[in-house]
Amino acid sequence: MDFLAALDILLALSLIYLVFALMVTAMNESIAAALSSRARWLRRGIASLLSTNPKALDEAAADKVLDSPFVTFLGTPGRFKTFRPSYIPAWTLMQGVLSTVAGYRDDAFARVADIRALAEQLPDKSPIRSVLIDLCARAGDDLDTFREQLEAWFKAFEDQLTAWYRQKTQYVLVGLSLAVAVGMNVDTLDIIRQFSADPKVLRAVIEQAQGVSKNESLAAYLDTTPRDEARKTLEEAVTATREAEACSAAADACKQAMKTAIDTEQQARNALADAQRALDQRIADKADALMAGGLKLGWQPGQFERWLGNLDGSEGWNKLVGLLISAFALSLGAPFWFNMLKSVASVRSVGNRQQDTPGSTARPGT
Repeated sequence: MDFLAALDILLALSLIYLVFALMVTAMNESIAAALSSRARWLRRGIASLLSTNPKALDEAAADKVLDSPFVTFLGTPGRFKTFRPSYIPAWTLMQGVLSTVAGYRDDAFARVADIRALAEQLPDKSPIRSVLIDLCARAGDDLDTFREQLEAWFKAFEDQLTAWYRQKTQYVLVGLSLAVAVGMNVDTLDIIRQFSADPKVLRAVIEQAQGVSKNESLAAYLDTTPRDEARKTLEEAVTATREAEACSAAADACKQAMKTAIDTEQQARNALADAQRALDQRIADKADALMAGGLKLGWQPGQFERWLGNLDGSEGWNKLVGLLISAFALSLGAPFWFNMLKSVASVRSVGNRQQDTPGSTARPGT
């Protein structure tokens, strides 16, 4: 197989991996949303800040913070506390933490000295206590300086929390990648054999890949704008509902505004669900387009059972290796394969190969 033939196969495989990696991403997002995974990791992060034992998490203290008036409005009601906030501003988190200690009062955050007095009531050896006292000491009496330093510290904490989350999410992505590869019979070795046996199948996938490479970004290729806009609208609606709830608690005249906000929030949730379903359908359509050119994916009736029964033979092992290669490739993620596709398409566009010429019957590698 010559270099250009290898480029063709890599380009085609990049598109296949991209499409099925998008499936993995969609599945992961659905699972994460259903389980509020990001919110759970934020809770663990808060628990680590409040724990006096470096080897344990004070989850009871974290729940008190999340249930405080300063924080609880950021979440949404749900069973088993599955709709906790996923992101909390630094100042809001500090207010939530300090509102749980003895001596707290409503005007406690107007002066650095008052903040320090509350921080000193936190459990000894808890990381958040040491951080707040240090920030207060360095800020002096300047509340603005304290807030700037608090934001800088919190950014580092949030970056680390995101790193934890991504590390654990990667395990989920590997499992989902294996499930998609096996479930859809995305066997890399078999796909390469199909390309070698029928150049028309390879050309059909390459034509699609070249079209995809013209997109400026992965978002443009998948057209995620409607879903992203629906998500942003929902976030704004949730914020408006929480503000309306606070208003309603203070004045009966705000109850109509609260009802309107709740209705708007529900409409936004429905719109987001519709946009997500449409996005999932576009991903499925792209997988169907791959097979429209003759590429054979998926299991034929009885094929999966025969494979399981022949795992001790060379054919069974070859299939397993092909599926594992695909699973590893999918776990690299859609952005990786989109960038790979664009890079390979750019190199390939330098010159046309013989089989790209109309009427040519040359096979890959010849």
